[in-house]
Amino acid sequence: MTVSLSRSFPIETGADLDFRPSSYIADWSASAAAIQNIVGEERREWVHQRMAAGALRAPVPERLLADHLPEPLCEKVVALNPVRNVSGEYLPPYEPGENEIARIVLSTTPRLVYSLRSWTNMPPGKRPHFGKTTRRTGEDNKVYRLVGEGGVRFTIPSPRSVGILSMGELVQLIDRVQAPQLEDLPAHLPFPEALVWWRSRHEHDGRALQRFVRVSSMVYSELGAFYRQRLRWWVASRLASRSEHLPCADALDRAMEQAWRRAR
Repeated sequence: MTVSLSRSFPIETGADLDFRPSSYIADWSASAAAIQNIVGEERREWVHQRMAAGALRAPVPERLLADHLPEPLCEKVVALNPVRNVSGEYLPPYEPGENEIARIVLSTTPRLVYSLRSWTNMPPGKRPHFGKTTRRTGEDNKVYRLVGEGGVRFTIPSPRSVGILSMGELVQLIDRVQAPQLEDLPAHLPFPEALVWWRSRHEHDGRALQRFVRVSSMVYSELGAFYRQRLRWWVASRLASRSEHLPCADALDRAMEQAWRRAR
């Protein structure tokens, strides 16, 4: 079913923005459950491929299924291919009961990995909320944070919700993320588009820019396709051939800014 994104973005998509998982634990398949909290991007892909092959290959070694590898083993794994294997392996540790619900991977060298995580918290006497549609009596408070490697810090303006977010609400949460390195960019840009704009200062290939940001989730299966479609549309709409930057397209900027102000 095609869903209009008037509240999220001025394009249409086949993704179901009203989808709401029953929990933030990716238990819908053995593969999803196994790799949900693995921090290393290359290791996640390798485990997924091995498990998808099933009986055709030997079982995945148990020690490689750990969320974080012990330091000696991590160093050995990274040393096998320092450019590829290092991505994500040094993300901050999880809080007790915390799960990754989405991740953002940038096609840098090596790849940069940002992990969006959630855990349950119910402060006494308080009912923090996200938006207007998540005020559901009796549900647990969820707290969110986006983490990266090397001490990078992000701010989520509304980092709590009452109950599980719908996919549309998750999109809004991701889009509102703020980062110090992006402060000089147009304020109306959602976080993934701002990352592409930031990259466009050094990369002028339209196809490379369309692929620069990859969003994925083991909990929301359509999240990756949604952002892939949206970023392709946005780059194609803004990028002029042989341009040294993403030019200012006034009509498009106004449409985007109005859409995001309504969403916020």
